[in-house]
Amino acid sequence: MSVTLSEAQFLCWKIFRKINTELGGKWSPFVMVTDILEEAGEVASVVKGLEGFKSSDKPKTKEMLATELSDLLYVIFVLAEHYKIDLGEKFLQTVNDYMLRFIG
Repeated sequence: MSVTLSEAQFLCWKIFRKINTELGGKWSPFVMVTDILEEAGEVASVVKGLEGFKSSDKPKTKEMLATELSDLLYVIFVLAEHYKIDLGEKFLQTVNDYMLRFIG
């Protein structure tokens, strides 16, 4: 299945609203941000393991990294949609800014 960033963002928002309703509306923007930080920490842990800097009972894999990055992206999409930010549009602007800044 192929979707644009904007479509993925809206899909995550629809799923989030259903889940959040079932949880009694407990996920506020503050909780979303703390979840982003938690997921970022999990990404860091996997990368640390993949790079050999952390001994672990369970070896880290690229599949684990893909899962953690996807978890992080989901929450980022939900937070962006909460604040009505179109990440698809903003991402293209950011890529363009990086190209101008670093490539010339």
